[in-house]
Amino acid sequence: MRRNTFFLVLMLVSLSAISCNKQYMYPNYDGNEKKDTTKTEPEGPEGNVTKTNIRDLVLIYGGGADGPQVWAKDAFYPYVVYENNSAFDWMFDGFLFLELKDGKGHAYTTGHSPEPALKPQWESLMDKYFSKDHSFDALDQCITDVIVKTGAPARKRKVIVGIPEPMKGATQWGELNGKMLDFSKDEDRITACNWFIDQVKEKFAAAGYANIELEGFYWIAEEVENTAPIISAIGSHLEKAKNSFLWIPWWKSPGYDNYKPYGFSDVYLQPNYFFSNDVPYSRLQEACNEASKYKINLEVEFDERVLGGKGQKLYDYLEVFEQNNVYENKKLAYYQSENTILKLYQSSNAMDKALYQRFSEIVTKRQKVDKPAYIGN
Repeated sequence: MRRNTFFLVLMLVSLSAISCNKQYMYPNYDGNEKKDTTKTEPEGPEGNVTKTNIRDLVLIYGGGADGPQVWAKDAFYPYVVYENNSAFDWMFDGFLFLELKDGKGHAYTTGHSPEPALKPQWESLMDKYFSKDHSFDALDQCITDVIVKTGAPARKRKVIVGIPEPMKGATQWGELNGKMLDFSKDEDRITACNWFIDQVKEKFAAAGYANIELEGFYWIAEEVENTAPIISAIGSHLEKAKNSFLWIPWWKSPGYDNYKPYGFSDVYLQPNYFFSNDVPYSRLQEACNEASKYKINLEVEFDERVLGGKGQKLYDYLEVFEQNNVYENKKLAYYQSENTILKLYQSSNAMDKALYQRFSEIVTKRQKVDKPAYIGN
């Protein structure tokens, strides 16, 4: 009954998304705070985690599903640099590569396709990330081209990789070391995630990129209901290797205010103000208050609906965050749907250009600060 109800809700939300030409990152989020905010207490002590040094982390989708955006070198340009009157300023210092589904019926996290991704899909995801002229390689090439124009940045750009959610339905996920892993068993779920982490690290080291570094990993499940028993073990694996472990829960998702026992090094709270007209403007101030209270970071959220001079909700984020000194005190993540920043950059609309300029000047100003107070916290 739970499974059938879940997919009925998912189907209804999907139809709504199609009506506005939007594929949501948050398929189960209805704009309201969840009724059940009971904390799920993980087992295991807090560790000495490695905090990320990334100031501005942009989410990049497109590793698994064959969508319209191909992340080739030129597509990364407005994410790497802001060009204004022949002056060049560095943009994002962090790039979170993640994927929700493979476009062929398999999901990398709960609710995005009928079937859970298995080992072949996990391997295919890695293959796409490491393919020539795509994703990591394309980002590295883009930075090389910009360096020719403006010189090297003060810091190498950092990469964070999303770990696929090991969903319990994958009872025959695939073989590792001659054993068929069964994700109804927590120990097998942990084994697969640690294998994925180690594979990515090995491949990244072998690639020898000139301008990017692998700093850590991201827990793609935005809630802990399905994965609480295994997260701290994966966090311990990353802690031993001194890799950052990031999480971006939806608004007041259980665990957002008690994240350290899971082993997360950095948490970014989603205000979820942008996605529903039922969420009041006051949500942004409340999000700032929550972030301050629990010493967590924040996410800026927007999608293609800002185009054509309709960016007021994004301006709301930028203004409220400025009023609360978020730019001086917090690390930020940026959800931009598939490629909205690229579309703002390419737009000929005067209001889009003004929004792109305002947004880019905020990011580049943060990047120029020598030693921001929030780094290392």
